[in-house]
Amino acid sequence: MKKSAIIACCAALLATSCQVSDKPADGAAVENSAATVDTGADEQAIRGQIDRWLQLVKAKDAAGVAALYADDGAVMPPGAPIGKGHDAIQKTWAGMLATPGFDLSFTPEQIIVSSSGDMALDRGTYKLAMSPGGKPVNDTGKYVVVWRKIGGEWKAAADIFNSDGPPAGA
Repeated sequence: MKKSAIIACCAALLATSCQVSDKPADGAAVENSAATVDTGADEQAIRGQIDRWLQLVKAKDAAGVAALYADDGAVMPPGAPIGKGHDAIQKTWAGMLATPGFDLSFTPEQIIVSSSGDMALDRGTYKLAMSPGGKPVNDTGKYVVVWRKIGGEWKAAADIFNSDGPPAGA
């Protein structure tokens, strides 16, 4: 009888030690539990950031666009080096926005918010018009932005885009 009681106690101890906790090892509360994530509201918040982004592009506000990115965010334009961090992102956008005739629009086709509610994928298309050297250029392409929720606000963590057309000189 003692042997079966000891086995039952050990099994009970093992079972409770294997349970998944809602708290990290340091005891802090989990910020985004699956029960509290409202992916619909998060998607709408991201769409709001996209609308703001389009307004800033029209205003040619490179600093404002850079502020939409996470501190460690990156922009990865085609045919140019990666811009990491706010200063480099602002410089990249300032160069694009300064192009004569620059006009950009983009439309998300899919926004998927993670079940944890702290990251999201935004995939869509863009239309670009510009006139470098006085010669009109029109382009269409696609993009992906990975969004990260930081301090309750959605910030672009990674932004990459490329043309549907052939590479320049091809």
